[in-house]
Order: sequence, then C-alpha cells, then structure tokens
Amino acid sequence: MSSDKRCWQRQDSKLLWIIITVGALMYLPALGSTGILNTSDAYYTEAAREMLEKGDFITPYLNYKPYYFKPILTYWLIIASYLTFGINTFAARLPSALGAIGSAVALFVLVLPFVGRRAALMAGLSLLSMPLFTVVGHIALTDMPLVLLTTITTLLLLRTLVFGWTKGLIPAYICLGLAFLSKGPLAVAVVGICIGGFLVVTSESFGDFKRRIFSLKPLLGIAIPLIVALPWFVAEHIASDGAFTKFFFIDQNFGRLSGKSKSHLSPIWFYAPYLLGGFIPWLPLLASAPAVFRPKTEKRFSKSPRAQICIAAWCWLFGTLALLLVTSSKLGHYLLPIAPPIAILTGVLLDKVIRLGRRRFIFWLAPVMVIGCTVGLFVLPRLLAASPDLLTIVSIGVIAYILGYFAYGALVYNSKIRTATILLFVLCLSASGIMVPIALEHLFRKGNESLEYLIERTKLLDKDPSIGVLANESPILAFYAKKNVFEFAGPSDCPQFLATTKAPNFLILNDKYLQVFKLFFKDSLHVVEAKGKWNLVSLDEDKPTHSP
Repeated sequence: MSSDKRCWQRQDSKLLWIIITVGALMYLPALGSTGILNTSDAYYTEAAREMLEKGDFITPYLNYKPYYFKPILTYWLIIASYLTFGINTFAARLPSALGAIGSAVALFVLVLPFVGRRAALMAGLSLLSMPLFTVVGHIALTDMPLVLLTTITTLLLLRTLVFGWTKGLIPAYICLGLAFLSKGPLAVAVVGICIGGFLVVTSESFGDFKRRIFSLKPLLGIAIPLIVALPWFVAEHIASDGAFTKFFFIDQNFGRLSGKSKSHLSPIWFYAPYLLGGFIPWLPLLASAPAVFRPKTEKRFSKSPRAQICIAAWCWLFGTLALLLVTSSKLGHYLLPIAPPIAILTGVLLDKVIRLGRRRFIFWLAPVMVIGCTVGLFVLPRLLAASPDLLTIVSIGVIAYILGYFAYGALVYNSKIRTATILLFVLCLSASGIMVPIALEHLFRKGNESLEYLIERTKLLDKDPSIGVLANESPILAFYAKKNVFEFAGPSDCPQFLATTKAPNFLILNDKYLQVFKLFFKDSLHVVEAKGKWNLVSLDEDKPTHSP
C-alpha cells in the first residue's frame, strides 16, 4: 500500500511538472520583449518604480502624485521583482506571469481530489491556453494575483465543505486577505458568490446550510483577512488623511457598482466579444456540457466530489459573470475571474467524453474552428497591412492551425478521442503561447515604441528637458523619462506648462492633436522629429494664439 501511494504521488508530480514547464514556456520567454504596451500596463509599472525611487512603500504614486485606484499588493510584488531583476518591463510583468502559472498549478493540485488526474491536468492546461488569460499574464496588472489568490481560497473552502478537510481554512483565509490587498472588495465578492451559491444549491435544509457555514469557521474567516489586510489600509488612511479610503471604497468600488462612477462605462453587451474570443475554444465547448453532464438515474444532485465541484464551478462562473455584467464599469480583463471555473468544467467535460466515447459532443468544434481560422486568414491582410513580414509569418501559422483542426476533426470522427484531445491542447497552447506574444509585439511597435524612441531623443537634445503630454499618456512617458511629466488636456494648458517648467519645453503629440495645437500656435510650435503617429514638438515661450 505504501509503495502504491508513493507511485501515485510520483505520477502527480510528473503531471504537475508538465503544467509548470508548459506555463514557463508560454509566459516567460517574451515577457520583457516590448516596452510599455498601453496605459494599463504603465499604471503599475511606473507606480511601483516611483514608490521604489521615493522609498515610500505605503502610498502608490503615479507621475509623482498619490495614486489611490488599487490597494498595495501588486505594487509590492513589482517592487520585489525590480529589486531582483532591475527596473524593466520583464520585472514589472513577472508577478503576472508567475501568477498565471501559479493559478494553473493551484487549480491542478486543489481540483485533483475532486476529479482525478486526467481531468485536473486538462483543467490546468486549458486555463493556461485561454487567450485572455495569456494576454493578462504578459501585462503588469492586478488581475492575475487576484485570480491566483481567489482560486486558492475558493478551492480550499470547497475542500472543507466536501471532504471536511479543515487544515486548509487558515491558508484559505490568509489568501483571502492577500486578495483583498490586491483588488479590494471584489476578492470577497468572487469567493462569496461561489461558496454562497454552492451552499444554497446543495444544502438539503436550512439547518444543513447553517451547519456547513459554521464548518468554515466564519469568525476565523473574518479575523484572519483583517489581520492580513487591515494594517496597510489603516496606514494608508492615516498617510493620506482619509483621502484613499474615501476615493477607493466610496468613489471607486461603490461608485462603479452603483453606476455613479464615470470610469470605463459600457453597456451590458460590452463583454460579448471578450467572452467569444478570450476563452476560445473552451467556453464555446461548454455548450455541450448540459448533454454530457445530464444524469440518468441519479438524484437531483449527486453527492460525488466530481459532481460537487461541477456545481460549485457553475455557481462560480454564472455568479461572477452576473456581478460583472451589472457593474457599470467594464474592461475586457475584468472577466479574468471566470477563467478558473471554465477550466474546471472543461477538464471534467473532456474527461467524461474520453471515458464514455461521446465523440459527437466535441466533433462540432472542428468545423467551427476551421471556419473561424479561415475568416481570420482573410482579415489578417487588413490588420497587418503595415507589417508584410509579420503578415506572412502569421498567415502561415493560421494555415497550420486550419490543417490542425482538420486533423482534430478526423481523429474525433474515427473515435480516436484521446489522441484528438491531445492534439486540441497542442493547438490551443501553441496558439496562445506563440500568437499572443506576436500580437503584443505588433501592438507595441504600432503604438508605443515611437513614444519610447522620442523620449530618448529628448534626452539627447537636453540633459533635463521639460516634457508635456496628454494626461492619458503620462504614465508611459513618466516611466521612460524617469521623471515627472506635465499633463495637459489641451492647448489652453500650455501657458501653465511654460510658466511652471524650465526650458527647453517639449510636447509629445499624436498626429490628431498636433493639428489641433497648430491652430492655437503660430511660430512657437516646431516639430523636432516624427515617429509613427507621434511627434516630438518644441515649444517657445510665445503665448498661444486662440484664434486660428
């Protein structure tokens, strides 16, 4: 018995190393190959750099002003990475990449007792291969630490409810406190939605519901997260004279939920393309789930651990999605917390299809993916018109995937479902692992590579130039300039720029705003150099003319 147990443990370790190796190959090699991708990537990259520069590890700063949008954990992680690897984009994004790999590892380890090795392995690999998950794993954001910590918390609490394993409660609540330090109340909401929904659906009576709630030791669940998270919130409240508390909890969290906040306002259908493309092919594949999971002779809800984790995953998925839909503030990466339950359900679905040989439930994916890739092949020339070399490489890749999905369909049709599933994972993992970094590289070269170049040009023109830029671009410019940059909303702010900074004065404007500024300035505006859509402009001390 002891030898068998050690053999099983060795098999688990081999599967775990598969997930770690695949994750490392997908997320680490191209992590620092680009500069700042967009303003979201810049917020935490630059804020952590400024905290390190100022030696202030309590209050985040952005463009040398207090920045109260998120709690502290992500900044601390990036600072630790900076101290280890230097101040660069690789170090800034490393916490996100490790969070992605860690989430897949945690999913495999913690789901394994519920569903078995094969389903747990496929759950971990499907999580790594989701396009949206891969994109966020290559950007410095708060979302990946949030997903890692809420996944660990949720699955440890589910193990307590299903197996009575109480040793995981303290680690679970420590992770919940850290998740709150990562993104605030959303962490509690995600965990609460899954656990609360699971208890409501599976409890046989109100008494059973109460008994199971108390098995989670709720007082411990309040005390430990408070011990973990409260010290920083108190310290920041004192340091900011209450400004952080008011802005973050009232203006940001309550404001976004109630619709009073005007940040990222979008209609309810905003997430449709992200749901379709961000979790392909796994979320569309779950359309087959009702037929595959349909019980024959069981009671309403099976008591098996596999059935229990599936019920929890459905509550997790639909409950979190409902919360995100009713919240007025929407961004594509906000959907990331629904990735783990999609992965769990995918692993269980494919495992059951393999065991029962139900090829019809996954065969339809082949023509859908072939059609989708074929459409993409015709769209690529328009998207990559300015990069003919990249167009050729990507087109060859898409053709390879079309052939791959033809092969997948042929294998499923001939009932070689196990081999077809392996091929499906190879296609999905390689697509996200190769195409996502290529897409991010193209995005950088098309946009912000020019900003990095022009900032370096200002340093050649003068050792300490004054730089003005549109407010939305200031985090990117501040990271490259390693100094404060003047933020302006339009030409009317330029007199203040000239009055409060020392010469020489430079503006960095895109082509659209350059034309606007030319209407307000006659001979005082000079284009020093243009790069892509961006222009380095020198500004004399002359007053702007407000009538063209």
